[in-house]
Amino acid sequence: MSLDVLTCEGPVRHSEGGVSLLFEAGCRPSADDMARLFDGGGSTARISHRPRQDEGWLELLSSGLTFDLSGLKPGAGSPVPAPQHVYGFEQSAPRFQALEAVEIAPGRHIAAGRAMLPVVRTLAGLAAGLALQAPVVAVAWHSAGTAMAPAYFARIVMNWLGGGAFPALGLAALVPAPDGSVASQGLAAFTGQEFQLEAAQGEARAETIKLAIRVADFLVRHGAMTRSGPIEGGNGLFAEPSQVGNLVWIWRQG
Repeated sequence: MSLDVLTCEGPVRHSEGGVSLLFEAGCRPSADDMARLFDGGGSTARISHRPRQDEGWLELLSSGLTFDLSGLKPGAGSPVPAPQHVYGFEQSAPRFQALEAVEIAPGRHIAAGRAMLPVVRTLAGLAAGLALQAPVVAVAWHSAGTAMAPAYFARIVMNWLGGGAFPALGLAALVPAPDGSVASQGLAAFTGQEFQLEAAQGEARAETIKLAIRVADFLVRHGAMTRSGPIEGGNGLFAEPSQVGNLVWIWRQG
């Protein structure tokens, strides 16, 4: 994905490390709308810099970290992502091309560390809070190419931030292959590596996905794999980092 950098007076937008809140056409908020939301005490974040309304962006401070919220009215909306995977919609997903977007991304002062887990966790928590308070119809997580229903996104993020499993079906994607194996997409934003889980003969796809979710949670907790070793709690799974690229092979033992 491309890296968009505005002038020194505006926000730095890192599409790869950002998240988009998607609205029905005409419902995208303004800086005034967001200021009222934050002033109402509905968020732990606060506005740390507010340029002229027509510039269409705000700087937010959350947990000591700054994030740029861009694409606000009356300025142009942020580009609307075209998701590859959708999760959590009770009925059909919305027509994404008909929506408008605002984007949240790490600010200029922390842009170099946008892949660090504390930054990503804070970004996810900030987006989850806004997804429930604003009239958001979908949330797009850029690094995984995913889009989620707002309530689903908020639930999986809050569960993760509360000590639960990493939300591998949302902040990453798990993609089955014709041979029955499952590969991650977007996990490298958290660990620097993607993985591919070997198929097992006769295993139902749902069971393979469950194992892949465990693998994703282990890798996010463990960090990048630099040597081969077993997957803790993985029922005989063994991880082997590839000698080429950023892939970890997950094999079955026994």
